[in-house]
Amino acid sequence: MGFQLDIKTLVYVFIFGNLFILLLITNYRSNVKRDTASTLFIRAKIAQLLFWCSLLLWNHIPSAIVIVLSNALVLVGCCLEITALLLMMGVPGSRIKLYYITISISSSITFCIVALFFNNSGLRIAFTSLWSILFVIYPSYHLTANKKGTPLQKILGLLFFAFALIMLVRAIVALVWVPEMTVFTTNLSQYLYYLGMYLLLIVGAAGFILLSNEHSYIKLKRIASYDDLTGILNRGPFFQDAELMFEKAVFGQEYISFLQMDLDHFKEVNDTYGHDTGDMVLEHFASTIKANLENGDLLGRLGGEEFAVILLGPDEESCDRKAEALREAVMRASTQKISLGYTVSIGVITIIPDLEDSIDKLYKLSDKALYQAKLDGRNRVIRYR
Repeated sequence: MGFQLDIKTLVYVFIFGNLFILLLITNYRSNVKRDTASTLFIRAKIAQLLFWCSLLLWNHIPSAIVIVLSNALVLVGCCLEITALLLMMGVPGSRIKLYYITISISSSITFCIVALFFNNSGLRIAFTSLWSILFVIYPSYHLTANKKGTPLQKILGLLFFAFALIMLVRAIVALVWVPEMTVFTTNLSQYLYYLGMYLLLIVGAAGFILLSNEHSYIKLKRIASYDDLTGILNRGPFFQDAELMFEKAVFGQEYISFLQMDLDHFKEVNDTYGHDTGDMVLEHFASTIKANLENGDLLGRLGGEEFAVILLGPDEESCDRKAEALREAVMRASTQKISLGYTVSIGVITIIPDLEDSIDKLYKLSDKALYQAKLDGRNRVIRYR
């Protein structure tokens, strides 16, 4: 005697499964800041819950109504869930939004045409399955092909590919071998379909929670790494990145320069004009320096009004020109944008490092050069010799 599952029992499993996940995500959301992604995901679970409930009404509501309603709910639920997951990864842009709007409208129109004019259950199942593939194919590709993606994202991408493959098999079976197939038909393709829906149920919920945690971790890491006032690296992360650049300079025998900068008379700015003005000066100074650096240059705030830049590659002469250009840019910007003028003193050291050198050594030598710049009258660049 062959093993056979009762389809209605599976429907009840999906109803209670979606209800449980809906309660789980709602409770999870109550403990974190609400955002668009979580709102869409909850609405997706509601749509999917209503879809499974609608299957139990097939013998109680006219088929013309329940068929359209059920398929509309499953397509809407799939679209909302995929959109929520893409938002968690920061993927959606104008082209992606246009893509999903297009397939949502197209799937609704084509399904209504099939349901109203052809009224063939196999054709309806095939169309719904093929449209489901178009909903998941982009996140599947993005998650697996993205070189910067995490292992979790790649696993999610592979599982979405598996779901797309199951939907393709189901569409082919409904078109070729079982044209009268319905959602309650018992055959291998249907069991694969319910396996795929179960996969989507588990993967979607687990993926959303894990991506939420991953997203929160990235945000916390950024908060810990970047200065909230100026938006540039804090002291610790700056020196970590500087160490990597230093190792590269040692390995490639390249010039590396440490530019230590200190705003002149900054204490007087705070004492005279208040800390709000001081914060505005710091923010403006950081944006000015950032705007005059090249890709690959490293900028960080060491503390208070002290900042530093690491240059990899330029020799002493080029570094001096860069340091002087930064000093002049600060002078021009401070008088153009802020009525209160301010200047900067810069201490510079450039070497081709060996194993005896270190970033800490460059920091200390540039600090000596900076001290000399202050003694010589400020608003100048002094190189350590």
